[in-house]
Amino acid sequence: MKNVRLVDIAEKLNITKVSVSKALRNHPDISEGTKVKVKEMANKLGYRPNLVARSLTSSKSKTIGVIIPKIAHFFFASVMEGIYRAAKSNGYEIFLGVSFEDEEQEKKLLETMMEMRVDGLLISVTEETKDPERFKELQKMGINLVFFDRGIKDAGFSYVKAGDRESAKLGVKKLIEKGYTDIAHIAGYDYVEIGKDRKRGYMDAMEEAGLEINQKGIVEGGFSEDDGYKGFETLLENYGVPKALFTVTYPVGLGVLKSMKEHNIDPKEVQFLSFGKSDFNNYLSSPFLCIDQPTFHLGEKAMGQLLNEINSENSSEPKLIELPSLIPE
Repeated sequence: MKNVRLVDIAEKLNITKVSVSKALRNHPDISEGTKVKVKEMANKLGYRPNLVARSLTSSKSKTIGVIIPKIAHFFFASVMEGIYRAAKSNGYEIFLGVSFEDEEQEKKLLETMMEMRVDGLLISVTEETKDPERFKELQKMGINLVFFDRGIKDAGFSYVKAGDRESAKLGVKKLIEKGYTDIAHIAGYDYVEIGKDRKRGYMDAMEEAGLEINQKGIVEGGFSEDDGYKGFETLLENYGVPKALFTVTYPVGLGVLKSMKEHNIDPKEVQFLSFGKSDFNNYLSSPFLCIDQPTFHLGEKAMGQLLNEINSENSSEPKLIELPSLIPE
């Protein structure tokens, strides 16, 4: 028996999938006539709510959707633990989706979460995501959304993140205090908030110390090991081997190590500073200095903000919540 989806009902009635979802939820935007037609077609086709076995008229599913760009790293694993703990203590279940840094996959996951009628959504966007318009469909459906770690500022949603710019500045200042003046930066994409803010923090520290910023010593890219590898290859070609290196994420630092190994460069020759940490750091022969983000607390805080918005009787102004990181000594 075919699994009937919202899009099947929409095609039969020549209306949008969003309109079908709203009609099934008795949303006030939809006329009574359309609601009747949608529900009759749903019954005729044998539609059943996907995964959320409440009723078509239930106002709360007690479920939260979470979309993250990857899961195989310390950062997101720790954040998810904070999210799960906070959700469980408030009687909510979590539906987790992983976008794998693919914007199209992120769009599909958003549609899936809407079909599942989650009460709210937490999302850390992909490194490809620039346009906030798709998220506004959730607002139209009455679904609350909060960005965490990676988001889009001034998009009309609350955003919980580390204090990226200030933390990066303080971390790079520690390198300068240790006597390093030749400091390169493997940066994130400038259109991604964390990439832009962490690079600004690096530049703030260099400028305040009166150090020249060589633009060839800044290589922009993504946030993964592969991006670190490619970034350091570019750095070697255009700049050379720096005395110190600030990487936008811990995985980027690991990618740099792979490139260094292939070029027979001793990691002890370069002082690493990474934004973020991993338990893997304990096993490195020359451990990184790490800007330690409050990962578990970030997950708890993001979930707490989302639940506050879900349970609020009045729509509240979106908040930008920045959490301090632990700066290495």
